[in-house]
Amino acid sequence: MSNPLNPNDVPSWDLTDLYQGLSDEKLEADLSSIVTDAMAFEEEYKGQITQPDLTAGLLVEAIQAYERLLINQYRLQAFAQLTFTTDTTQPEHGALLQRTREVSSQALTHLIFFDLELGQISNVTFDQIIGDSRLAAYLYYLQYQRNLAKHRLSEEEEKIIEETANSGGRAFVRLFTEVTSRIVYPVDGEDLTQSQLLARFQDSDREKRQTAAKVLSEKLQENAHVLTYIFNSLLHEKQVIDRLRDYNHPESSRHLSNDVDQSVVDTMVDVAVNNLDIVSNYYQLKQRLLGIEELTHYDRYAPILDTQTQFTFTEAQEIIMQAFTDFSPELAELTEPFFSRRWIDAKAKAGKQGGAYCMGIEPELHPYVFMNYNGSMRDVMTLAHELGHGVHDMFASQQTLLNYHPALPLCETASTFGEMLVFDKLQQTLTSAKDHLALLCRKTEDTFATVFRQISMFRFEQEAHQLRRKEGEQTLDAYGGLWQKTQQEMFGGALTLGDEHQCWWLYIPHVYRTPFYVYAYAFGELLVLSLYAQYRKEGATFIPRYFDLLRAGGSDSPKNLVSAIGFDISDPDFWQSGCDLIRRRVDLAIELAGGIDS
Repeated sequence: MSNPLNPNDVPSWDLTDLYQGLSDEKLEADLSSIVTDAMAFEEEYKGQITQPDLTAGLLVEAIQAYERLLINQYRLQAFAQLTFTTDTTQPEHGALLQRTREVSSQALTHLIFFDLELGQISNVTFDQIIGDSRLAAYLYYLQYQRNLAKHRLSEEEEKIIEETANSGGRAFVRLFTEVTSRIVYPVDGEDLTQSQLLARFQDSDREKRQTAAKVLSEKLQENAHVLTYIFNSLLHEKQVIDRLRDYNHPESSRHLSNDVDQSVVDTMVDVAVNNLDIVSNYYQLKQRLLGIEELTHYDRYAPILDTQTQFTFTEAQEIIMQAFTDFSPELAELTEPFFSRRWIDAKAKAGKQGGAYCMGIEPELHPYVFMNYNGSMRDVMTLAHELGHGVHDMFASQQTLLNYHPALPLCETASTFGEMLVFDKLQQTLTSAKDHLALLCRKTEDTFATVFRQISMFRFEQEAHQLRRKEGEQTLDAYGGLWQKTQQEMFGGALTLGDEHQCWWLYIPHVYRTPFYVYAYAFGELLVLSLYAQYRKEGATFIPRYFDLLRAGGSDSPKNLVSAIGFDISDPDFWQSGCDLIRRRVDLAIELAGGIDS
């Protein structure tokens, strides 16, 4: 599996299930009707939801009409976003994205009343109608809106926030994307995209890794002024919104959005931090295997034992499909159309946004997978990860739109589980202890990145937001100092993050786009480590319960959905069990390395 990557082998997606292209007449027609349809909904239902004589029939009718309006908006927004991220350099792509956002914001000003009124239904009326079977599918959504109600403002104030967002926070997020996507990284006479440059950190040649780190830092420093200004502005905007909405902590709104108690998140973080010695133990092993006197930031993802296996996209597809088939033919059946019907865009190219994502739009339409495939083992795992998201959405398609997406902490369940299936499949193909160790080390490092690195970034965000709120606008160096401190704690003395690493927070998209999102990755990984251990213990009898969890989508809180399959997320032992599995992997790697050394 050392074939060179053939660009013609890597797919670009087909978006015609949404629109035929930018010139599609239906695109213009839908853009033109979004606002008028929202106005008609407002005219029909505004003031009706809070009436004492509200009936279950009227409420169901209104909710279903609301879902139809949102579906129309989501399809437009998805097409614009999917088109823009594959080529951010085309002005017409950015123009469509901005126009879609502006039209959606205009429409939303006519829909804001609905969730507000749902939260204002009197307790007496709510208790009278909530037992009606027609509302069963919406019970969780209705209760969730009532929980959000105390943090909502008046309708007019909500409209102002929504209408100004496109020239405020959303505009700064778009500017971040455009600035970082347009950066060209020159290395050895070749102009690289960010994703291509970051792939160099997995090169076995230390000089190449060092060069990549130097170029990344130089280019980030060149853009540091505008990126730091964007970050300061977004943190200040969040501070203002949190104050207006009466949130006690910078991360409180994320916890409510995730429907997870802060105490649960604090417990998870505490357990992870108490297990950081797992990371330092591993990197002590890595230092010995690489034979480097002192590991630094550009050695973090250096391949162990110089086994840089490359996979064509077709090979990656075959590995994933076989792993999914072995687990369950149903899982493979849901995955196959992503390849055959071109629901994946994986080709790395100039102007394409970095990273990877899966976009589930609405229950009656398939998701799309976006990534930058460069042929590494990590890319195979990323593809499996995003396809896991995709099949999660496919399983949840039996839900209504408002229950379709699971809360953020459960979003990573199927994606991480899919990675583990592929990891096991790859392990089965290896015959030498050296190759087995190399793969085990790669997976261990990926797990570190998903659990401990995300927790460290979450702690960086906590400190950065608190500093911004206490002392006002901060400098690049101030944020960089927080970044170095929170990231270095992962490694103890086993790996030293050099000075040039101090500006690397500048390219992390989540801290700009979705504050405090990152702890959901750790949540999902530790959850799945426990689930996967249960699967290995039970075998096939576990699978129906697991699929039930995926089918549930976002129809209940994470705590209730996980409890239904036998786990308690408020128990520190739950999180510790996941950390224990990671520790056992490191212990196995140390054992395998001892055998190779001898």
